[in-house]
Amino acid sequence: MACGKTYNGEKPGPDPGAPSDKGAPISVIDGKVRFYVDYDPSSSLRSTLGLPASDFTGYKLSVNGSEYTLSKDPADNWYADVDAVSNNSYNAVLITRNSSKWYGGSAFKDLAVPFSQFWSGTRASFKDYPRFASYSEESGNVLLFKDIVAVLNLRVKGAGKISSVKVQSPSKEVIAGKAVYSPSKGSLQMTEGVDFAVVNCTENGNGVPLSAEGADVTVVLPPTSLKAGLEVTVCSSDHKMVRHTLPALQLEAGAVVSQTIEFSPDADLVWYEGFDNCVWGGNIIGGEKTRAYAPDAAAMGITDGAGRDGYSDAFASVACDNPGTGFIQSNTWADVSGKSVGLSHAMSESYVVSRGFSDWRYLFRCQEYQGVMAVGSGQGNKARGVMQTPPVTNIHGLADISIEFKFCFQDGAGDNLLFQLVNAGHIKSMQIDGKDAGASITYVANASKVPIDKKTVSIPASALEPKTWHTARLTASNATDGTYLYFAGEDPKSATIHGFYVDDICVRQVGDISRKGTLRLLYWNIQNGMWADQHNNYDNFVTFVKRYDPDICVWCEAASIYKDHTNSSQSSSLRFLPSGWGALAARYGHNFTALGGFRDNYPQEITSKYPINTLVKITDSSSPGKPVAHGAALHRIEVNGRALHFVTCHMWPQAYGYGVATAKRDASAEAHEGDYYREFEMEYIISRTINAAAYAGVSDWILLGDLNSRSRLDNWYLEYPAGDTRLLTQDVVLNKTELKDVIYECYQPPANYLSSTGGSARIDYVYVSPSLMNNVVNALIIGDKWADPVPSVYVSSFYDPSDHKPILVDFEL
Repeated sequence: MACGKTYNGEKPGPDPGAPSDKGAPISVIDGKVRFYVDYDPSSSLRSTLGLPASDFTGYKLSVNGSEYTLSKDPADNWYADVDAVSNNSYNAVLITRNSSKWYGGSAFKDLAVPFSQFWSGTRASFKDYPRFASYSEESGNVLLFKDIVAVLNLRVKGAGKISSVKVQSPSKEVIAGKAVYSPSKGSLQMTEGVDFAVVNCTENGNGVPLSAEGADVTVVLPPTSLKAGLEVTVCSSDHKMVRHTLPALQLEAGAVVSQTIEFSPDADLVWYEGFDNCVWGGNIIGGEKTRAYAPDAAAMGITDGAGRDGYSDAFASVACDNPGTGFIQSNTWADVSGKSVGLSHAMSESYVVSRGFSDWRYLFRCQEYQGVMAVGSGQGNKARGVMQTPPVTNIHGLADISIEFKFCFQDGAGDNLLFQLVNAGHIKSMQIDGKDAGASITYVANASKVPIDKKTVSIPASALEPKTWHTARLTASNATDGTYLYFAGEDPKSATIHGFYVDDICVRQVGDISRKGTLRLLYWNIQNGMWADQHNNYDNFVTFVKRYDPDICVWCEAASIYKDHTNSSQSSSLRFLPSGWGALAARYGHNFTALGGFRDNYPQEITSKYPINTLVKITDSSSPGKPVAHGAALHRIEVNGRALHFVTCHMWPQAYGYGVATAKRDASAEAHEGDYYREFEMEYIISRTINAAAYAGVSDWILLGDLNSRSRLDNWYLEYPAGDTRLLTQDVVLNKTELKDVIYECYQPPANYLSSTGGSARIDYVYVSPSLMNNVVNALIIGDKWADPVPSVYVSSFYDPSDHKPILVDFEL
């Protein structure tokens, strides 16, 4: 009879005669036994993975260590004629040309049960996973192949996109790693490994979308009885997380166990990172007796591994102190400063995307280990690292938060760990391992800082020993969607070991403080009439204002000036502001608006939920040729029976004096004439408002604006000479009125210095009378994801959305 077609380009051997039909007992013809191959119908694994179970195109048959090409008979049955053996012991494995990646020298030994899996990648590559069969009289001349591993199919229901699914044995049972297959027992036995498996769901940055019907996540596991069940951690692309505990599971070879879980994160959880997709490198915390894997066994120095594909399998064993990557970003700060990890990285693009690191602010001198991030470690490294997260965008408005994370110092560490909230949020307390840390909390420029003293915790004696996690728990107020978490060594100048490890970063909202008090005031210099958002019909601006829901707003630079995306002047007839403020304010719920003194392009506008009575508009002064450059005004607004008097102003901005000819400006600046002019403006404004006899009976004053000057109250930080002219304008307010500087009063020195600009300057102020200071229940300079100053890509001297930050004050009236 004909032997049928052959595949893989190979020719069949001699016709052994007329073998038995499929399903018959084996027969030996010319020293050969014809075995038919088929898929064990009791095994549902491949169909669940979307793989053909009985199409053996491209496969080879290995029997008793010898390989044979598969052919088809006229009835389309796959077969091979194999060498007969006298004891009728035939142990077979079905393989492809790519199957060897799943095992060592033999398909029966060092089989990989992957701990690092991929949502679509592992499914696709599983077609090459070896299948096993042994001859039995019951099956005759048919080798029924089945898969020797099991699949846990998790149907995850919910909304959003997930980035990882981790399953872990609560009883520390090994569920991934290396195994052997015993033909005599017909079973797989784990020989080494780890107690968890992770399915990477980043999908080249697309994530795995969820729905009410659910998305299936398949996890390849060994056959076993998991009496303690499994702990399942599901993380999303926007840094949400849920944990479920599955009940006891019986996993059978070739079978699928299905479970349905809901992705419904706790309502108070606003940000989480457990580094579950960081699967390469040693178990630095567990120590030298633990197992860990990487794409290859190469030692990782700080510049190594840059070419590794982030979606590579990790089957090679590595030591506990061998990281999975070199430094993720360049070792040179100038290369990464001001750039996200997505824009500046030393590791491959696929690595950054596969770990979900594209939006991280910094991973400077950071390396991946199994399930943790090492900061400032690295072979021979004695320079500190910096890890700064993405902004905590799941906060809406303002929130009090708690931050919890695990940390462990590197062996030999000689520096403290510095934790900061950058851009928004004020740290109020810190506990280490449940005890008050007693640490000094400061706020400088735009960061709230607290050090973790290395002396308060244990320091590992060596890299190889098992290490102890310590837990930091902090509370903070006034966090926003622009809050970043920052981790670094405290002392950048010391030549010591700065390294530490971090895991399980969890941020929770303690309470909704979107409103404190009964009156909310929002002030902001919106740079050129909110030029950055005018092309967008001010939609982002309106959304921002509505997010904080102020009752009264004061805007400096409240007039349109330039054409969209340029610094070319717009014609007066096409400038939307200030005449359009009525319509614009109505979009965020303010029906009352008033313009201050308008003599140039930079007036102030006040908008309110309450009626506004404008009492004074100031443009010129009593000195000829010396106007109040950007104008000022006095407005009266009655709130809950109290008459609040607002003085809005914006001081002259230049170092040279007002009206000085171009040729004389340098000399004018040298003479500090700009500082003296601002002093003159402030004295005149106060004389017409707060100190005017007509308003002697007024008790509730609020003076606010861009004052373009520094305060003597901040001089503990600034360290200007006592007679420095930059302090003159604020001296007028401090010496000639009783007004209180709200930000200074709420954030006392020597621990706090806040910036109101994109840099480190505080030049915007809200002053209130003592009677109102007693009613202040919250105050902050807002750090907001959208409002964070970023240099404009259109005009180099402009910022998006402004070069200033907003100031918010809540009063209980």
